Parts: sequence; structure tokens; C-alpha cells
Amino acid sequence: MATSPAPIPGFNLPSHEGCDSEAPWRNELDLPQYKCNESFFGDVSNPTHPLAIWTGYFVIVGLGVSFGIFTVLLVALEQYLFSTVMTSEYFNTAGRSVKTGLSASVIVSQWTWSATLLQSSNVAYLYGVSGPFWYAAGASCQVILFGMLAVLVKLRAPTSHTFLEIIQARWGRVPHTVFLVFALTTSVIVTSMLQLGGAAVVNALTGVNLDLASALIPVGVILYTLAGGLRATFVASYFNTAVIMLFLVTFSFVVFTQHGDIGSPDKMWLLLQRASKIVPVENNLDGSYLTFWSRDGLFFGLINLVGNFSTVFIDQSYWQSAIAATPSASWKGFLLGGLCWFAIPFTLATSLGLSAVALSLPVTTAEAARGLVPPAAAGHFLGSAGSAVVLVMTFLAVTSSGASEQIAVSSIVAYDIYRTHINPRCSGPQVIFVSRVVILTFGLLMGGLGIALNHIGVSLDYLYRLMGVLIGSAVFPVAFSITWGRASGVGAVGGALGGLVLGLSTWLGYAATLDGGINLETTGNTDVMLAGNLMSILSSGLICTLISFVRPDDCDWSSTQSIPLIEDDPNAFLPFERAEALERAFKRVAGFGVLITALIVVVWPLLALPARVFSRSYFAFYAILSIAWGVIAASIMIVLPVWESRQSILVVLTLGMYARRLEAAEAAKDSFHESGGGSEAGDEEGGYEVGYADGFAAARAAVAAGSGMPLDGELPDLMGPDGGGHRLVEPPEPSHRTSF
Repeated sequence: MATSPAPIPGFNLPSHEGCDSEAPWRNELDLPQYKCNESFFGDVSNPTHPLAIWTGYFVIVGLGVSFGIFTVLLVALEQYLFSTVMTSEYFNTAGRSVKTGLSASVIVSQWTWSATLLQSSNVAYLYGVSGPFWYAAGASCQVILFGMLAVLVKLRAPTSHTFLEIIQARWGRVPHTVFLVFALTTSVIVTSMLQLGGAAVVNALTGVNLDLASALIPVGVILYTLAGGLRATFVASYFNTAVIMLFLVTFSFVVFTQHGDIGSPDKMWLLLQRASKIVPVENNLDGSYLTFWSRDGLFFGLINLVGNFSTVFIDQSYWQSAIAATPSASWKGFLLGGLCWFAIPFTLATSLGLSAVALSLPVTTAEAARGLVPPAAAGHFLGSAGSAVVLVMTFLAVTSSGASEQIAVSSIVAYDIYRTHINPRCSGPQVIFVSRVVILTFGLLMGGLGIALNHIGVSLDYLYRLMGVLIGSAVFPVAFSITWGRASGVGAVGGALGGLVLGLSTWLGYAATLDGGINLETTGNTDVMLAGNLMSILSSGLICTLISFVRPDDCDWSSTQSIPLIEDDPNAFLPFERAEALERAFKRVAGFGVLITALIVVVWPLLALPARVFSRSYFAFYAILSIAWGVIAASIMIVLPVWESRQSILVVLTLGMYARRLEAAEAAKDSFHESGGGSEAGDEEGGYEVGYADGFAAARAAVAAGSGMPLDGELPDLMGPDGGGHRLVEPPEPSHRTSF
């Protein structure tokens, strides 16, 4: 029977009688199943695995390949029913017709790395309640603010495929080459973290060899990305997000309402109070896990903030999501996606991360750095089922984000290397071929990269905090490429390279002043990482701005609006779009983005500071807030994409029979128009004045794009932007106002 928590004050330390060691790492509650344990998963020579080894192979091979086949079949069925032609434009941009719900779901999936699930609980384990908050706040505002760039891409570079094409069109070859290196480096860093976290969890839970796990994880991803391109990754991303959200909510309810070891916020608070007295947190107020007065938690938040600006603004996958969305869905998707993603690290780490501290699980510092706090806590609460759930969640996060990186790298190579430097007159099939070769090659390299990092000894935590030093200097120049017409190519290159040199110099120079000189331990010091991260991004912005004021560019965006397509894509052109509508949308999303960011990053922590160490009631409110945020986010991410695409789903489920009903309705509508009973101009939606098309092909195209068409009543616009099509008739004279 586990020892009951001692009342406060007056804590009883566990008995080590009968143990070989007199100081087990944790287990201050003296839980019998962990008595004498100096680690949760055993030492290197004698590891313990909660799941059988076949489980690991089943997930990474069986589940991966099965899911890949399912996605390929689903995309093939879509192409058959809707007569979709796999052009190079469709392969790399998904037809530029993705709606708000799916766009948000994809963004959540792309931003849910293995580190999101694992590292967030590690910082809860290290810093207490401030850790999950700073992880979520420091990584959600970038996605929210990126909505501004998404609008400007539609306005100023509607035919672009990558953000590097925008840089090439504005500043020429040298800046293009410099930022090409930054973009590829970003994808390599992101992929490295995915591989490290995924392989570590598979190895710890099942015993599958680390190297073998790293090599096998990308297999299923390669399969569906090769076949279906960006559309396939979007379909897979929805399912991955839905499953992760469901498990997330399940864990929060188990921890705070069901399991006897905790079962309520009140008991969690009591256990965290006890843990704070036995193992106080260095640099936290009163050593407490229940306070936002945490120096190291704040420093981690700043590192997180800087580093994640890099991995959003410099990661082609987010630009690709903006390009793939309709104009109205682009900024809405990023705002909604950022707010819903906040729940994943916040809710999960507040439950699993804090419970590992509260129950004093014998997780070592090394295990925590490898991201093993969630599987330890989940295994404690739900046994092998909990371990299996964390395994599946991590695998889905790795494969979904990995697929996004594969398609991002393939687009960069196809458009910014192959078309720009090797074959400027290439055809669509050639671009698809190059893209598929790169997907296969990069997918295989993902495995090799994970193996190399495992042998070097670089941890997930170390790499996560280092990324801002390496790529943070590109953030301001890349953002300026689409937002500031006076920003110059010289300033952009000077800022990116100058910031990189200054960031690396600060990072290594600071580490050299510590005992032991430059090594993995000193360079991983929190203060050292923070200094390097801040120097990299801030000096870059300053250099780029100063040079651009001295040698300004004079960009009217005509060059970026003229980026050539390889094959026809009517959704790339917006001939009847009102520039004023997009400008107004930009102002709205800028206002919303800045306001939400200020509320999350500044106002929330300031309001939490007066509470000092959380009281019982304050922590109960905090825990309930985390659960509610998770439930609401999960509901939106699961329901909204299905609702928006309900007509497409009906067509697929009925194997096309529902489309024939739409054909009949369209024929009736045309007959009504021919008899003089209506106007072909249609209604305004999403800033477009929509016309109607004739025949079954138009109905199928509209349904394919997921436009919301009711079963009964008036047939709505079939070929509007949110329906995935383009105008087939001339709009009325511009006396009609449009709205975005």
C-alpha cells in the first residue's frame, strides 16, 4: 500500500531499507512498485520495457504502412470520383482550395512534434506549472502571427509555391541561395527532433533498437506522401490530429477525475506542495512547483519564443499551408490552429508532467531529457494501455510532421533548385518526378540522421533549445520579404549571416567562460542558450533594418505577383478579387494576432504573478482551465473539418451517387436561369463574386473542394474559392461591394 502524503508541514522521507542504494532518484511517496528504483525505465545495461517488442514493430511498421495504404486509397478514390488530375500544381499546393477547418487541423498536426508531446512534460517536471504554460505560449503565438503572412502571400504572391520563390523574385539569386540553406537547415533540425523523440519513446516502451526505430519510422510516411503529395499529407494530418486530441482529453480526465493516486486538482495540489518541500525547484519562489515565479521557467519561455519563430517562419511547410488554403481560410486557419494547438502542450503537460512530479515517479534527469516523462506517467496511470497510447500519439506526431517536412523539402528542391538552376523550362510531370525522388531520398535520410544524432549523444531537449541560435537570424529577413517593400536584399543577407555569426559567437563565448569550457553540458546551460538565441534573432533584425534604411528597395510587388506557374491552376489567379478586401483582412488578422499574443505571453503571466505560490482554489481553477481548453480544442479540430467537407464525404460514402443529385439540382438551377428567373452572378462569399457553371463536372468539382451544399433548398455557389473552383462567368460591374 502506498504511503499517504504527509500533512503540510511535516514530511516523511521514504525508507530505503533493503535497497542497494541509499538514495533512489525519487519515489518520495514510497510507492511500493518503485521501491529501490533509481530510474523508471532501468539502466542502459538492464532496461525495463512496459510493452513487448512486437508492439513497437507493429506500430512503426504495421500501423505506419497500413495508414499509408489507407491514405493512398482515400486520395485515389477522391481523384476517381471527382476526376482530379494530379498536376504538379495539385501535387505541391493541394489545388489552393483547402478550407478553414482542414487548414487549422493541418497546422495543428504540423506543429505537433514529438517534442510537443514529450518536451512539454519535461519542462513541467523541471519547473512546475510555469513549464507547460511557457511551452504552449512560447510556441503558439508564432502560428497565430503567421496568419498575417498568409494573407499577404495571397495578396502579393498568389502564384508562389515556396517562400524562396518570393525572395528570388524580390532580391535575386544571392539572397535566394542564402535563405535556401536556412530553409533546408530548418527542415533538417525539425526532422532531427522528430526522429530523436520518436525513436526514444519506441525504444523505452518496447525495446526496439534505437537505430532500427529511427530507420523504420519514415517508411509509412514515404508511402502516402509519394503517392498523393500535399493533399495526402493533409488527409493524414486530420486523422492524426483527431486521434491525438482524443487521447489528450482522455489523459486529462484520468489524472484529474478518475485515478485514485490523484483523482482531483485538490489532491494534485497537496502532492505538489509536498514535492516542493522534499525536492524544491531551484530558482522558483519557495522552491515551489506551484508558482509562475520561476526564473528558469521564464528563461525557457524566452528560448522557446525565439526558437519557434525560426521553425515557423523559416519552415516551408507553414508557407505551403498558407499557399494551399483559400484566401479566407488562410488567416482563419492559422488563428484557429494556433489557439487549438495551445491545448496540446498545456493540457497534456499539466496532467502528465505535473503528475510525474506529484507522484514522485523515479524518472531520472537523463530520461526526462529524452522526453520520457509522459510515457512514465501514462504507464503509471493506465499500465500497458497508457504506454501504448503514448507510443501511438508520438508515432502519429512524428509521421504527420515528418510528412509535412518531406513535401516541404521536395517543393524547395523541385522549384528552387531544379526549376531555378537546372531546368527553367521544365514540365509538370518532370516537377512531380523530382518531387517524388526527393521525398523518397529525404525520407530515407531522416532515418540516417536520427541514427547519427543518437550516437553523438545529442538529446531532444538540447536540440530544441539550440535551434534558435542556428536559424533565428533568418526570421526578420524572411518576414520582411513579404511585409516590407523597402527591405533590401543586401540588408536581408547581412542580417541573416551577421545575426548567425553573432549568435554563435555569443553562445560559444558564454559557454567558454563556464567551468569545463565548451562541451555539451556548458553549451546546453539555460543562460547560455538564452543569450545565443536572443543575440541571433535581435541582431539580425537590427542589421537588416539599418541596412535597408540606408540602401532601401523600392518594391511594388509586381515581381512577386508574376511568379510563373508550370501548369494551369485557376485557383492561383484572383482576377476579380478586391485588393482592399485582402488589405482589410490583413489589418484584422494583425490586430487579432497581436492582441492574442499580448494576452497569452504578457497579460496571462502577469496576472498569475500576484498569486505567488498557487493556493488550493487557484490551482483548481488552473487545472479546470487546462481541461476545458483541451475539450474545446478537440471538439473544434474533430468536428469542423468534417462539417465543412460534409458534401465531399457524402459523395465518397455513396461512391458518387450523391453527386448525381447535385447534377440534377444544378440542371434545375440552369433551367431557372435560362427562363429568366435568376442571375448567373451568384452570391458573394469570402470576398468573391461567384458565378455558376454548367453540368455534372461543375458539381463534382465543387463537391471535391468541400463546398457546403445542403441536401434541400437553394443550391449555393458551386465554384467559389471556398468551393475550390474559379469564376466561369463575368461578375457584375464593381458596384457590388465584396467582403473578406
